Amino acid sequence: MFLVIYALLIWSPSFFILDEAISSDGTFLFDTLAAYLPTTGTLANSLLAAFLALIQAIMLNVMTSRYRLTEEITLLPGLFYLLFMGFSGSFYAVNPLLIANFFLLFAIIELVETYKEYSSADRIFNIGLFIGVASLCYFSYIVFLVFAWIGIGILRAIRWKERLILLFGFLSPYFLVFTYQFWNDNLSLFIAQEIENNLHLFSYAPYQGYTDLITLGLVLSMLVIAVFSYKLYTYKKKIKIQKIIDLLYWVLAASALSILFQSQINVQHFQMLLPILAIFVSINFVNMSRQWSEMLHMLLFAGILIWHYLPLLNI
Repeated sequence: MFLVIYALLIWSPSFFILDEAISSDGTFLFDTLAAYLPTTGTLANSLLAAFLALIQAIMLNVMTSRYRLTEEITLLPGLFYLLFMGFSGSFYAVNPLLIANFFLLFAIIELVETYKEYSSADRIFNIGLFIGVASLCYFSYIVFLVFAWIGIGILRAIRWKERLILLFGFLSPYFLVFTYQFWNDNLSLFIAQEIENNLHLFSYAPYQGYTDLITLGLVLSMLVIAVFSYKLYTYKKKIKIQKIIDLLYWVLAASALSILFQSQINVQHFQMLLPILAIFVSINFVNMSRQWSEMLHMLLFAGILIWHYLPLLNI
């Protein structure tokens, strides 16, 4: 119940300031789904986005507790994920990255579950499948195939058969979509619009003002904290936990590759980092004194709400 109230508070600016958020270019699956979603900039769209983010926050809490990534059972990973979603007004809308993050989390869970399993062909196929589906929502998620490829090597002995299963899983949704487009005589148009148009080296959307700088500054600050806290995350932890932490760092590393080739990158692109950053920053806060952690959280929380409510005061 606490996370529900927290999500509504974080999303509350979007309930009163119904500006149409910038939107990253989705690919086939999201474009198809978008026809059935509330229009961006409406109250219904903001409420749906808050609900979807809340589900992801709960998933992060379950993952963190199940795999013992923090010293104690805590709501902080989900809480920080919801807080980080307040870093930009464009995060308040249902967008391709919000949907794709579901499949990224599913892929991470499936990969971790392969640890010490002798036969995990079904899970490895599912990992590839989830990444493939995610990339059909937002093309950049194709980079997480690199994370999965390396992650299998971290958790398991190298078996090339399993790498092939991963690739088959990734290609299976593309095979179905290509078949559908070929049947409808749209294959060449699909390849041009959904793949070629999303591939451009160092392509960035126009600058949207100081709010973009604030968002980038907040995300990069959290990223710097995570990068320089590796020792804290792994110190005196079991081997399995250390391997999971390494996996999550590879998710961040794979995300960095996407800025090289994704077309028309805007601040919404960095939403792909938020689930992992939420887990890492929550570990930092668990290891702080209660007084400091509460004060820093309240400063972030209050600062985000004040920033987003300023337009109501014509500031």
